[in-house]
Amino acid sequence: MKVSTTPIIDGHTIKENKGIVFSQSVQGFSWIKGWSAAWRSLAGGRSSSHEEVVVAARNQALQELKDEAARLGANAITGVVVDIDTVGGGTETLLLAKASGTAVII
Repeated sequence: MKVSTTPIIDGHTIKENKGIVFSQSVQGFSWIKGWSAAWRSLAGGRSSSHEEVVVAARNQALQELKDEAARLGANAITGVVVDIDTVGGGTETLLLAKASGTAVII
């Protein structure tokens, strides 16, 4: 399945619009990762444990977006947007990755 952030896919003509598709992935942070990242933040630098969670959430949201488009009979998705947010707070902070786009046949 071809996926593009643009409204077109180079070299292809959109033959049919199947509709908007959405997906989301919620990932939790363990208290160990949170504690480790807090120390990293104080010392400066990147938190590889948090980056791993972000990548996992993004990849899962994109895969589910492709799955949803395939269920509609599409073979491509245009105008893809991925947004990452946190949900909750304190000891129960979760990472939310949301993806949307337009399922099309090219």
